[in-house]
This record gives sequence, C-alpha cells and structure tokens, in this order.
Amino acid sequence: MSTRVIASLILIGTLGAWGCSQPAPAPAPPAEPVADAPADIAAINAARAAFMAGYEKGDANAIGQLYGPDAISEPNNQPTLKGRDAIVASLSRMFEQVSVKVVLTPDETRTLGSVGLDRGTYIVTVTHKSGAPPTSSQGRYLVIFTKQPDGTWKVSRDMDNAAGFPPTTSTAESTTR
Repeated sequence: MSTRVIASLILIGTLGAWGCSQPAPAPAPPAEPVADAPADIAAINAARAAFMAGYEKGDANAIGQLYGPDAISEPNNQPTLKGRDAIVASLSRMFEQVSVKVVLTPDETRTLGSVGLDRGTYIVTVTHKSGAPPTSSQGRYLVIFTKQPDGTWKVSRDMDNAAGFPPTTSTAESTTR
C-alpha cells in the first residue's frame, strides 16, 4: 500500500472514531442549598446564648470568638467596628467601665446553605462600676452569620438600634430636675 492510502485510511478511521464518540455528559447542577437545617439553627441559637453569657461575664475575648476575623459590627450610636480585633478592643474598653446584661429574644432565625441570620429584640441593662444607677434600653438587632469550612457559624455582620428616639436636651433636663 502506498503511503497516501495508509494516511487516508488513518485519517478516515480517526474522523470516524471521533464522529462516533459520545459527547461528554453535562456537569450535574449544583445541589440546592439546605434551608433551615435543624443543626444549623441549633448552632445559631447556641451562638446567641454564648453572646449573652459573654456579656454577663464581661468577657470580650469570648464574645470576639463568635465573630469571623473580618466581621463588621454596627452598634447603636457608635462608630462602625471593622474586624474581630476592633470589636474585642471596643468591648474590652466598655467592660472596664460597666457591667452589662443582655437579653436577646429572636423573632426570626434562618439559614440557607452557608448563610444565616438572627433577627429580634434586645433588652440591655448597663451597671456603671462607678456606682451610678443602672440604665436599661430596648431595641432591635440583626446578625448575619456565615458557616465556616470547619462547620462552625461565625458572625459576619451585626447591627443593633434602640427603639424610640433619644431624649432631646430639654426632655433630659426636665427629667433630672
């Protein structure tokens, strides 16, 4: 056989095999994220309980461990805190001056895949270490959690705001007289 015929047969055989081959199967669609998995809801509920316990103990580091390293906290009437270190530093300064009891009452706790939220109301009682009378306030909170590669849930973002309006100067003056 001539080289030309052999080359032609190889080409025809290759094209024929290529034409008969099955196309690659389409990749499977990604799995739907699981909504409100009981273990995930329980983990967020446990984080909420640990948050309240950390405040009652005045333990800024324990509270800080509930946050991711790049978390952002937006406390009522205070500057935004960026990063776990800033959050812990702010809490440490606060706990040097006051004792705090926080009661969080969830209205909604949800998860979808690796994102969760906890929304509700709070009552906070602050007792000054200087001996001043305790003060209380109420408000709302919203916490966004992210599930970490190790399966733990960490606070990614949190925000709280007091219910009602702060007293005006004339109202504050009339209540202190």
